[in-house]
Amino acid sequence: MTLPLTGSVPEMYSSDHLLALPRSRGVARPGIEALATAWFPEAGWVSEPSSGPAERPMAGARFRGVVPDDVRRPGVLRLTEGVEVVGPFVVPAPQSLALDLASSVAELWAVRVAHRSRDRLPAEVDDRDGLARVFAAGLPDDVELRVLRWMVAAARKVGGTLFVDGAVPLAPEPAAAVDLTLYSAQALTPDAALGSLQTVVPGARVVEVVERPDRLVDYALDGETAYDGALRVVVRKVDVVPAVLGALDWREYGPFAYRMSWVPADPYELEVEEPSGLHLIARSRMRASVARLASVLQGRAAGVLVDDGGFEVTSAEVDERIAAVSTARFWV
Repeated sequence: MTLPLTGSVPEMYSSDHLLALPRSRGVARPGIEALATAWFPEAGWVSEPSSGPAERPMAGARFRGVVPDDVRRPGVLRLTEGVEVVGPFVVPAPQSLALDLASSVAELWAVRVAHRSRDRLPAEVDDRDGLARVFAAGLPDDVELRVLRWMVAAARKVGGTLFVDGAVPLAPEPAAAVDLTLYSAQALTPDAALGSLQTVVPGARVVEVVERPDRLVDYALDGETAYDGALRVVVRKVDVVPAVLGALDWREYGPFAYRMSWVPADPYELEVEEPSGLHLIARSRMRASVARLASVLQGRAAGVLVDDGGFEVTSAEVDERIAAVSTARFWV
């Protein structure tokens, strides 16, 4: 991705992390508030964006022409203690195209972290998001690192881009999000769940069954393919559910977690920024396969789907994943 990296933003935003999110088109995407509360349940508006005169434009070559919406005044969203999100500022079509965003019009948000410390030891391994590379000299403290990971997850969810310290770009690839978890009030038997998995991987089998004191069972299923790795399903009764479910009526989900994950031929490639071409081909097929299985399981057990970024997944998003490789085939 080619980005215009010269120039600067106004002084008040010059050192903030910036999050560019495309405006929704086609499949509806969550807005900034929904993205925030999925990770930070305490998040809330200090002042909402409102009608009023436009603020001064974002200056500098990188954001030349970026201005707040002409009928809105930027608001302030408190993410957590010491962290605020300010915006939105509108990114017109030319800048959106330059940023390679998933829409011709985008919104820019400044994420302000009151306290920063970069004196922690750097990561010892690579990561798929590039944070270890960006902070090779030393990782941020816990609060800032959590905020940055949220920004990465949010950008991946909607096809956005973030700029660390307002300068270093990271554009997480949405297609890298493969795994899904169904939270349901219904406990399918191992045989029932296996039947669902076998509609996607015919040779799937039960590989583990553990009896619980409450007479229920935890279990695991594996669907091995010849070239694309395995589709693994682990079913557990859990005590803690993702924060995003807290915004829903408790009757919409339950304590039974059906975790559907892809185990590639070389699991190490899940943790690198630039995996091999063969990995990407297999990932594309297995992403669709996981989505197909999720659709089947949700049809049988109801419940709510959550992706590996901690965000709710709608049926339209599931269909979109399936359609992305509607003509693909994988070997079993």
